[in-house]
Amino acid sequence: MTSAQEPPKPDFMTEEAWGALMAARRPEIIRAGGHAQVLRYLESNGEGADATQGGPTLLLTTIGRKSGKEVITPVNYMEHGDSVIVVGSIAGLSIHPHWVLNLEKNPRGWVQIRDRKWAVTARKVVGEERSALWPGLTAHFPLWGHFQKYCDREFGVFILSPA
Repeated sequence: MTSAQEPPKPDFMTEEAWGALMAARRPEIIRAGGHAQVLRYLESNGEGADATQGGPTLLLTTIGRKSGKEVITPVNYMEHGDSVIVVGSIAGLSIHPHWVLNLEKNPRGWVQIRDRKWAVTARKVVGEERSALWPGLTAHFPLWGHFQKYCDREFGVFILSPA
């Protein structure tokens, strides 16, 4: 199964924004939209393309766990000192986003925020550390918390530190 039960609309979103998000909540649509956003981001150095669902967005390049090729994905993030934190929510679907699986196999990648790009090393955050970070993450980007409430899988949380 690739889609989880549709969660209820959160109070912090308009009916229009929620409707658009739910209409696009299928892996193939998310993937196609991600490809288009990557192109817009690269063409504009992130100008006007660096926010998704109201949250800041970076480009994350991972190494495909099967293909060995570079894969670029737009991902919401939160700054964390000289690092950034990313959460594998994929709109609360029952599957992990490919970039989570890629980082679990190979924790090296690249981050681009606007026109700045740098190499990173990923570290998955689990247990007490994840629990301690979670309130700040969901305050920063409330959709992470909302989707996690209605999804059986635990979202992957990664700290991406400069390599």
